[in-house]
Amino acid sequence: MMASNRLAIKSLCSVSFAAFVLALAPGMALAQATRTTPAAAATPPAAAAPTPDSEAFCTSIRDPAAEARFAWQAKTLKSLEGKLSDTLAKLEEKKAELKRLMDQRDAETQQAETRMVEIFSRMRPEAAALQLAAMDQGIAASLLGKLAPRNASAVLNEMEAARAAQLAEAMNGNRLRPANATAPTGARTR
Repeated sequence: MMASNRLAIKSLCSVSFAAFVLALAPGMALAQATRTTPAAAATPPAAAAPTPDSEAFCTSIRDPAAEARFAWQAKTLKSLEGKLSDTLAKLEEKKAELKRLMDQRDAETQQAETRMVEIFSRMRPEAAALQLAAMDQGIAASLLGKLAPRNASAVLNEMEAARAAQLAEAMNGNRLRPANATAPTGARTR
């Protein structure tokens, strides 16, 4: 009789420990509840039957343990939601700042292009031709394309013929072809 009381007390302790773990660590609770203790595994099944006291104890702590676990999970979820909303707000601020900087850069680029076109349109055609001949082909073609047709033709007229042809092709949107490439008609380029 005394051995069965000790066994009942050990069972009660195991169950209460499992309920305590269930309340504190939801992830570990399932693993602890399914695991059997070595003492319980060594005892015969008839002696391990729960007593009314242990059943009453388990029943009384089941609901509070589940409520405590749900409360902890809700608190953790709210904390994570707060962190996520803070991160999203910071990302939106950075996005707005980046858009503002890009708009500012685009406006400055547009202003610089307008100034360059104005400068080249006021230059003498000979001086503009020398400057554009020394520039990168893409930039020179872009500037020539933005000049008034009368100014652009005067500048191209003052340039070396080969460079003027290259810039005219670039303004037209054609890619630069190597000197030995053949035109689509089969004729060699000059």
